[in-house]
Amino acid sequence: MTELPISPHPPSPESGSIDVFAAQVAHDFNNLLTGILGNLELMQNRVRRNGHDDYESYIEGARNAGGRAAAFAQRLLALSGRNTGDPVPTDLARLAAELVAPLRDEGHVIELDMPAATIACDPVQAEIALGELLENAIAATPPGGRITVSATLGPRAVTLTVRDTGAGMAPETLARAGQPFFTTRPNGTGRGLGLAIARRFATGLGGRLDLASARGEGTTATLILPLAAPQAAS
Repeated sequence: MTELPISPHPPSPESGSIDVFAAQVAHDFNNLLTGILGNLELMQNRVRRNGHDDYESYIEGARNAGGRAAAFAQRLLALSGRNTGDPVPTDLARLAAELVAPLRDEGHVIELDMPAATIACDPVQAEIALGELLENAIAATPPGGRITVSATLGPRAVTLTVRDTGAGMAPETLARAGQPFFTTRPNGTGRGLGLAIARRFATGLGGRLDLASARGEGTTATLILPLAAPQAAS
């Protein structure tokens, strides 16, 4: 099977180091592309040897790996802000409901308390940013724990919070949370992009991302985003 060179221990990037950033990106893509190329080679060998179509699992493996590669590319583009489309009115309550619905069967209690709140943004970027916050909350919360997604409206901004009842973060960890590629997840299960993507989304709209956490008290991620003009004027 053809294999791409993969570093077994990806580097721990320091802020501002483009070389380390490129090395980490190469590591992740090599892992993903190895799955694609490997499954395609297995499929090709099986067809040549047997002459029939018992290769569906290899095709599916290649498609799944390709989907993960595409999703990772979208996350990198979201982090860079280079794939932002034209802003359109986007209902955060509806978006949150759509994202939460398929997650309710994953062993967590997920509460949603969202008034209608319209912001002007690229809805794809909004979906990625909020999805990253939800993914982080789920990863940090043991089965049976509670995740709350809520929002309050001000005259010109909406404050959206994602709270979890996970282990929380020590002060030194909280200080680094949101740095690209910094993650506390074990065994390479996290890439450390979620908070950075959410912060990039918020600042790109003129808002911000705030984090609050303490050991044993869970974590709260707060997005403060400007409302679309019609609501801001009401």
